[in-house]
Amino acid sequence: MEQPLYEKIANQIEQQILNGVFLPGTKITSVRKCSNQLNVSVATILQAYSLLEDRGVIKAKPQKGYYVQDILPNTKQTEIIAPAKVTDSVPILINKLLHASQDDAIIQFGAAIPEGQFLPIRQLQRSVGRLMRLEPEICAAYEFTPGALSLRRQIAIRMLDSGCKVQPSDITITLGCQNAIMHALKAVTSSGDTVVVETPTYHGILQAIEVLHLKAIEVPCLPDSGIDLDHLEKALNRWDIKACLVTPNNQNPTGSSLTKESREKLLKICNQHNTTIIEDDVYGELSYENKRENSLMSYKEYSNVIYCSSFSKSIAPGFRVGWIIGGLQQEKIEYYASAQSLATPTLTQRALANFLENGAYDRHLRKTRQAYEENMHRCRSLIAQYFPEGTTISKPSGGFLLWISLPKNIDALTLHKSALLEGIGTIPGLVFSITPKFTHHLRINYAISWNNKTDTAIKRVGELCQEQ
Repeated sequence: MEQPLYEKIANQIEQQILNGVFLPGTKITSVRKCSNQLNVSVATILQAYSLLEDRGVIKAKPQKGYYVQDILPNTKQTEIIAPAKVTDSVPILINKLLHASQDDAIIQFGAAIPEGQFLPIRQLQRSVGRLMRLEPEICAAYEFTPGALSLRRQIAIRMLDSGCKVQPSDITITLGCQNAIMHALKAVTSSGDTVVVETPTYHGILQAIEVLHLKAIEVPCLPDSGIDLDHLEKALNRWDIKACLVTPNNQNPTGSSLTKESREKLLKICNQHNTTIIEDDVYGELSYENKRENSLMSYKEYSNVIYCSSFSKSIAPGFRVGWIIGGLQQEKIEYYASAQSLATPTLTQRALANFLENGAYDRHLRKTRQAYEENMHRCRSLIAQYFPEGTTISKPSGGFLLWISLPKNIDALTLHKSALLEGIGTIPGLVFSITPKFTHHLRINYAISWNNKTDTAIKRVGELCQEQ
């Protein structure tokens, strides 16, 4: 049976909204003008708009016309966004924000970097000092790919907490998680291929896609439930997708985590379409619950998973030590890692292995998780108190990032610039997507020292919102 004309028109308009032609909260084309543009009756356009209202995509305002909904959290799109390339403006903006994050004079709500008080700096200092006294020659020795065996052993032991039984030989040490993601993408894609990413997603993933000349399909990621699996399935049915990049635990920037049922469904869907899952689990050990969730790689009936993580968020960002478990692609990944850097830093790997061996890491994690959860509640309370009515705030169960949706008339990039002039760093939602769909969103890092100064800074950001 042929699709009704009004439904075709509704799908076209919905696609325009998804592609960022009409932004959340803005007015769409009037009924009469749309009727003239498409050369169809007014009644047909009214039917189309009524269907879009039923889908929760638009809303009617009496005497004013039709507007895009402010937030579309549960929209089940009939059409899937076409693969797109990362625009030049995204990496340029990201670079500017990263430079601002290095300014010690700025209160860093923007960068996803924990302050030193949340890192085991003294323990690492002792580990490094011990190595330099007992084995001074190691700082000059190469640590060839796949990396220090002592560290890979410790990682294999820690992976048991996530349900994974792996051998040291299954693990390759990388220069942070970003480097691991790059290796994973190179192993399963070629230039021009299409991958799925969550939206919003970590801006480093968008940079990796741009550098590797890939195309991306954005699938909504919701703060309360994670990646939209119905939308993902529709994308997989329509496009030839080589990989799906997903963060199942404490996703950056939304803080969402997938339930056990959602993990199983995600694995099943991707397995049916022979699509590799690239699992970014960099925040996995920062869940507030005593027992962390199992990783996607732990489900042995699904072998098409590549696991990426690092110690950058939990132990030492500056050490730049990450790892990748390549599964079916392990041999290829080791080759890429060796070809790119030949070796990885020796001293930092051995120091981390020593730190992990003595049992200090688990004590550190228990203390840090508690501090982050306390900071999260304090930060949410301040935002609820000082930000404009209509602001929504995520409530993550781990990590140290909040995803904030502001009223539609507040531009987060303008807010970022205004706050920066007053020594307050934020990061606008624009950098977390290929399309400009998060113009009134921002991400807040609460892994910082909370005191009267930070309280005042949050209050001031709220005042700047009110001024807009």
